[in-house]
Amino acid sequence: MKDGRLDLLPPMYGARARMRLVNRRIIMLGLGMSALMVVLVLHARMSRSASESRLVLAQEQAEKVLAAERLEAKLVDELELSRRRIESWRKIALPIPVGSLLVTMANVVPESIVLDELQIDLTGIRQGYRRETSVDRRLIARIEGFAPDEQTVRRLVETLRGRHPFEEVRRGFTALHEEGDLVRTKFSLGFEIDMETPSFVVTGEER
Repeated sequence: MKDGRLDLLPPMYGARARMRLVNRRIIMLGLGMSALMVVLVLHARMSRSASESRLVLAQEQAEKVLAAERLEAKLVDELELSRRRIESWRKIALPIPVGSLLVTMANVVPESIVLDELQIDLTGIRQGYRRETSVDRRLIARIEGFAPDEQTVRRLVETLRGRHPFEEVRRGFTALHEEGDLVRTKFSLGFEIDMETPSFVVTGEER
């Protein structure tokens, strides 16, 4: 008898009952631990998935930032290239329009001379010209035409040498040219123009 109760079962049956109770408690504890482990694993997986999502989002944002920086660098390079091209164009731009040059030639050349050809050598624009009296940027031109005689050609050369903007005026070739009964002198001469000179037109009164 224990605690006022009469236990008629043999002692071994009581021990088995107590063992089953202990086993049941162990099983329940194991199930509880397993459930807790499952919850922890699920939580860890969910946290990992959220972290991976945030990492992917951060990587995408970083790629966008890098792409924007690359685009900015490319645009800066293109702007710099455009600036250099514009600067180069300004260096070789003609301050004396070709039309004004033709008008000037027409006003300076005597009526007895017929101009046949005018060549403007853009490749002749040089920098660091070796003569100290010259400037860095110059235009080189060459004309050909017909004159009544060599004396007229010489006077034209002297006239151009005394007119601005013509510089470095030099006589080229002269040769007799026959067209039936008409005999004329075919000639060529060259000159340079200071590219820093403002545009202007020499009028006929300055002949």
